[in-house]
Parts: sequence; structure tokens; C-alpha cells
Amino acid sequence: MKSTIARTLAPAALAAAALAAPVPAVAATPVPQPIVYEYTAPCPGSEDNILAFTAVGKMGEITLPGGRKIYTAPGLRVTVTGPTGESRTYIATGATTTENLNDGNTLFTATGTNVITVPEINDHPAGVYYTAGTVNWILDADGNEVGDMFTGKGKVTDLCKLLAPVS
Repeated sequence: MKSTIARTLAPAALAAAALAAPVPAVAATPVPQPIVYEYTAPCPGSEDNILAFTAVGKMGEITLPGGRKIYTAPGLRVTVTGPTGESRTYIATGATTTENLNDGNTLFTATGTNVITVPEINDHPAGVYYTAGTVNWILDADGNEVGDMFTGKGKVTDLCKLLAPVS
């Protein structure tokens, strides 16, 4: 589950998304549990280029046959604050599903609205994204990204560029 934590906040997991990204410990139960969770995530540019997060709502994990999982986040609101103090609040009530692939990789599919953190891996820097719609990504057994960062028809907003642009 390291990859889910690293990638999503509903993923957190969420995701986590993560996503990934530090996430609260959520019991493996289909009933979403209330959470209040604060964490930070880096953006490209410098060590001081950090976003702070406060997530309030509910999160749950549903285990399905075949090792698949669904991470739910009903009522989740995530406030993201940049290094200048500017903040935005996002409704992140989407779901993230995981599916183990035959080659040992894991396919993640985020639907709805999500805040997803991406660790510094492969050839891209760390980042934080708000997604709406359906986005996918694949991680190998070590949590490394396989292929493109996000695929699918969802809209992806780079929160680092929005709240922590490099000067």
C-alpha cells in the first residue's frame, strides 16, 4: 500500500492517491471513518516550496475479490495552503480503485474529484494535483511509475503551479 499512500489522498491511501502522499491510517472497512488529517508535500523549486494540507471528512477502504481495493472519501474537504499563505479548499469526494495486473504492476483509477500527491520518482519532480473525472496511473511493485503520470479523460490541475509557483 506504500504506492497508494505515496500517490493519493483519497488515496490517500488516498492517495493516495496516492497518490498517495502521507495519509491517515484508515481501518480496512467498507464503512468510511471520520478523519481530520494534516500533512505537507513538496513542490518543485526549493526545499521551502511546500504545500500544507488539512483534510476533514471521511475515508474508507473496501477490499474486493482478486486483491482489488476501492478507497472512498465521502464528504472529504481538503484545504491546501501555499508558502505565501494563499489557500484553496477542494471537495475531494472521489474514489480510487486499485487493480493488480498480471505483470506485477498496479493500476490506479481515480474517479470524481481527488487531491493526488506525486512523489519525486522516475524523471518527474514531486507535485500535487486536483483531478476531476477519470485519471489513471500504473506503479510497479517498488512504487515507481510506469508510463505517463496521468492518463484518461479527466481534468488535471497542478496545485504547485497554482499555489506555490517557483519564483
